[in-house]
Amino acid sequence: MTTILIKPKSKSEYNLLTRLLKKMNIEIQVVEEALPNYETMKAIEDVENKNGVRANDAQDLFTKLGI
Repeated sequence: MTTILIKPKSKSEYNLLTRLLKKMNIEIQVVEEALPNYETMKAIEDVENKNGVRANDAQDLFTKLGI
């Protein structure tokens, strides 16, 4: 299963992404804290080490997922 860590910019983006990705059977982790916790830092490190993909916004994410 693919895991995506997201930090939505608005409530509407949060709702859209969580509903869409759950329907696609993609596990998500929503970043809500001001300072990243261990799991968030690990995900950020994975992306920096090329073990993940970074998306700047919902449109970029959809493009990278092929939607």
